[in-house]
Amino acid sequence: MVKKILVVEDNADTLELMTALLQLEGYAVVTAENGRDGIEVARAERPDLIITDINMPFLSGTDMIKLLRANSEFENTPILAVTAYGKNGAEGARQAGANEVLAKPVEYDLFRDHIRALVD
Repeated sequence: MVKKILVVEDNADTLELMTALLQLEGYAVVTAENGRDGIEVARAERPDLIITDINMPFLSGTDMIKLLRANSEFENTPILAVTAYGKNGAEGARQAGANEVLAKPVEYDLFRDHIRALVD
């Protein structure tokens, strides 16, 4: 069964790159451009993994993670946060409930390995 991954990212180039890399790895990908839309897409699509940026308009990745974790449907869904905000961004994402956090720019092999560990 093909695993479905939701990518929530407001930077169009980064979103396109992550989507292409995940599709090359054989995953089905759904996307959202901010945390508010990410919650809607997560509810509609029920992804096997959520990858989210931290700094986004309308609703941050950290706030999105908190809201998802408060919902029993998503309390066990793996979440990978990616951030350009170093330790502060990583700590906030972990406290919100992210399973893993990677710093941007993300190295492809590390990204792929974290994805596999979280969904397989």
